[in-house]
Amino acid sequence: MTGDKVKFMVGYDGGELSERAASLAADKLASRGGGVLYLIYVVDWSEFEVMSVEELAVRHSQQMEQLETAEEEIIAPAKKRLAREGVEIKSFVQVGHAADVITSLAEEENVEQIFLGHKGKGLLAKIGLGSVAYGVLQKAKVPVTVVP
Repeated sequence: MTGDKVKFMVGYDGGELSERAASLAADKLASRGGGVLYLIYVVDWSEFEVMSVEELAVRHSQQMEQLETAEEEIIAPAKKRLAREGVEIKSFVQVGHAADVITSLAEEENVEQIFLGHKGKGLLAKIGLGSVAYGVLQKAKVPVTVVP
């Protein structure tokens, strides 16, 4: 049962920045005596793209392949690297808009804090944020730590 445990969530894509965010979250949980660390991997989806039926079928197939391989190729190795005494690691791999998925799951799972790496480009990069980090900051109902 995870009802009484401290819960942190990490938007995780397997990159260096998300790895740093995940390590920070795992270390903080361990220092607090343990808890639950949620790793969230999101396969991006935009319903506003115009595609033919054939293109949609190919896109759907590609997304299903990404979902199937993400857990074993990205999340499973991360769980091993992030193992800390007292820290239970759970994962979600979903299709959607990363900021929406992360903030919705954070609310559903009643997490205390969200951790993200950033890899911003353009104007948001000038203030140190990527579009996912910015979206999560706008929508989250819990503190968000953006790890540079």
